[in-house]
Amino acid sequence: MTKRTVEYPESSQLFTPIPKLRLYDYLTHGELHTLDGSMMPFMSWPDGSPCLQANAYMIKLRMQSGRGGNGPSRHGTKGGSFGQYAGQISHLIRFCYYNKLNFIALSDDDFCDFIDGLRKETKLDNPKQLKRNERTITGIGRRCLHFLAHVAEMNGVHNFVGVNGTISIVMVDSICYKNGKAFKRTSTHHRSFRTSSAKKTRKPIGEATISKLRDAIDAFSTSEFLCTRRHLMISLFEEMGARRAETQPIMVADVIAASKVRSPTVTINTLKRGGMGITRELELSPPLIDELMDYIRGPRRTIMKKFKDVPDHGYLLVTERGGRPLGIDTITTEFSKIRRAAEIDEQACAHLFRHAFCTNIVAQLIAETQALSPDSFRQTLMTNKMLAERAMAKSGHATLESLLDYVDSAFKQKSKYQQIIHNAEVARAYENYEKRRKRLRDDFKKGKLTKEQFIELDERLDAAMDHELRAA
Repeated sequence: MTKRTVEYPESSQLFTPIPKLRLYDYLTHGELHTLDGSMMPFMSWPDGSPCLQANAYMIKLRMQSGRGGNGPSRHGTKGGSFGQYAGQISHLIRFCYYNKLNFIALSDDDFCDFIDGLRKETKLDNPKQLKRNERTITGIGRRCLHFLAHVAEMNGVHNFVGVNGTISIVMVDSICYKNGKAFKRTSTHHRSFRTSSAKKTRKPIGEATISKLRDAIDAFSTSEFLCTRRHLMISLFEEMGARRAETQPIMVADVIAASKVRSPTVTINTLKRGGMGITRELELSPPLIDELMDYIRGPRRTIMKKFKDVPDHGYLLVTERGGRPLGIDTITTEFSKIRRAAEIDEQACAHLFRHAFCTNIVAQLIAETQALSPDSFRQTLMTNKMLAERAMAKSGHATLESLLDYVDSAFKQKSKYQQIIHNAEVARAYENYEKRRKRLRDDFKKGKLTKEQFIELDERLDAAMDHELRAA
């Protein structure tokens, strides 16, 4: 059989999240009950016509239990987990559309061709680099198999996707761990999948890369507002370690309230925890509070006064044009612009700051416990429930295993905390102050600060550092 080598465009997204949607659930005693389907994706074929099978699959996912009866996550501009699933099956929709194949007419060889096509795709900006790794390809493949099984069920076709089925699969058992407890997990395997031997890694952003990003901000920002906001964004992600969708909703009132207490914190909604309304408190260092308040009283206030016909919505991060709340996707775009301006080839997105933050949390714990090896520290976390919960509360992880992914990289950084001072909390505070002091010197050298302004800000930094170190 000749393998298909049809290439198809992927520029247009095949799904659109619906902001407000109610789904029929059931009828009882003459009363119709509905479910909230807001931000569920509406699926289309590449020609724009609705893909009925894909939309039926999305409804099925919504009806499944999970997240307190709310189904998969629908948070964010692209629909959260729902958007991820829609994006995964979009690859199969395109494959069938451009090869003129019906979903239910796919053969096992067709599915192999589909997976091979995903494996061969390269990045547009770098044709020598593959677009996806094997872990990503397997994730797409398993989601598409789940979708095809649903299509077969809709059409009353028996064993279309199954053991010895038309599309033949095998079920593989493995032992997994959740918060230190072992359990058996069964996963779907198809012959087109390659076993990924690479362990999932958490790559933190490096100090040198952060310095390049900040230098680029000073060089290419077209206004004082953009320069200040971009520096503030880096400070927020660097010191708080929050996700984009956790940082974007922070309000001015939250910061002002935090600035008035001795130990300032801000409460954010924790994502990816399998439920709604889960929050955590993040500490705000005095220098970060100063930077936030300077931004609120200065550049942000100027922008909002410029558009005084529009009521102030209260969001911390705003756009320069219109004073609107800064969107989650805009945060991604901003970091992409800064990376290009800094001429950085590797990744330098907002989420890598979170990896650095979580790596530092683990490194601090390693220094505290004086662990001798990665394996001994993993064992310590799995047996010391109080220590593990403290780390997970700071990082916002749902499971201990997600945090354990940072252990190897954290061991490379533990000496940083041991060399500065044994107390890990003091070490972290000292490091944050040194970063700010370097930025202050750079601003003075670039002529952004007068001598008097530099002396005043340096004295404020000294006083704040002295206060926090004594408290620690």
